[in-house]
Amino acid sequence: MQRVSLDCTPPAPKSTGEGFLLAVNPGVPAAMRRHRWSLQDYIVSRRLYKGSTSAVYKATCRFSGAQVALKVYFLSRVPANVLHMILREIKIHTELVHDNIIALHAAFQEERRLVLVQEFAARGDLHEIFRAMERPITETELASLVLTPFLDALCHLHSKGICHRDIKPENILLTQDWRCVIADFGVSVDLAEERAVTRAGTLEYMAPEVERCPLKMYPNENKEKSHLAYTTAVDIWATGVLAYELLIGFPPFRVDGAAPSAPSAARGPLHFPHSVSAVARDFIRAALADHPEDRPTAFELRQHPWLAAAANANGSRD
Repeated sequence: MQRVSLDCTPPAPKSTGEGFLLAVNPGVPAAMRRHRWSLQDYIVSRRLYKGSTSAVYKATCRFSGAQVALKVYFLSRVPANVLHMILREIKIHTELVHDNIIALHAAFQEERRLVLVQEFAARGDLHEIFRAMERPITETELASLVLTPFLDALCHLHSKGICHRDIKPENILLTQDWRCVIADFGVSVDLAEERAVTRAGTLEYMAPEVERCPLKMYPNENKEKSHLAYTTAVDIWATGVLAYELLIGFPPFRVDGAAPSAPSAARGPLHFPHSVSAVARDFIRAALADHPEDRPTAFELRQHPWLAAAANANGSRD
C-alpha cells in the first residue's frame, strides 16, 4: 500500500465517498488491511466526545468485527496551526507498534473530514478508574500493573526519539483485557526531526524546562532558539508526577492554572505520607530532579528496585 507524504496541507477531498488514505500502521490487524478506507466501513454505536473541531465515536469495523474509536476532525473548523499538529500526530503515531501503546490503525480523509481509526480501550483511563476504586492502590500493584508496562512503552518511544509531552492519568488507558496503553500523541514530537521549544502539555505535569518555554502561534516559531530546547527528560518528570499522584491521590505540586507556574525549585520540597516506602520515594524523587540531566532515563527507571521488587513479589505468588 502506497504511503502518502504528510505535510501541513491536506489532500484534496474526494467526492466518491472513498477515503484518501494518509497513513496506515504497519502492525494493523490482517483483517483490517485494505486499499480503500471509508466511514462506510464502520458501524457507529455511540458518540464518546464532541468538541469544537472534532468528535470521537465508538464503532465496529465491518471487515474485522473489532471495536475501534473513530476520531473525526471537521476540517472546515480546524485552524492551520492545529492541522499541522494533527498531521504530525498521524505521522508519529501510525509508525508506533507496541503492546503498551494504543494502536492508531490508520488515518484517512473523506471529503472535509479527517478520520483517525484507533484501537478501542474499553475500560477507560487511569483518572476515571482510580476515582472509582474503593480502596487505594498498593505500591506493588502500582509498580507492577501500571508503571512497569507504562515504562516499557516509554522506553520504546524514547528509543525512537519520540517525546510524548503530555503524560498524565487521562492519557493512560486500559483495554478490555486490562492492558495498560499510552494514548494521545497530539503534542508529541520527533526530536530527530524538530527541536522541542514549545510550552506544551498539562500544567501539573510540566517539567521546569517546559514551563519556561513560550507558547507558539505557528509551526516553526522559536525553532531557532536552541537555548530553549528540551529532551525526553520532560517525560521522566511527568512520570514522577504520575507515580506520586496515583500512589497518594493528588499531584506533588500545587499550580495556578490561570498563570504560568513557578519553577519546581520554588514549589517547595516533596512531602510523602509515612506509609510510602523508601524505595517508592527514591523512584519519585529521582524522576522529579530539578535538572533534566540529573533524571534517570526511561530505561534506568524501568530497572529501578521498586519495580524489580514488585515483579519478584508477583512472581512469588504465581
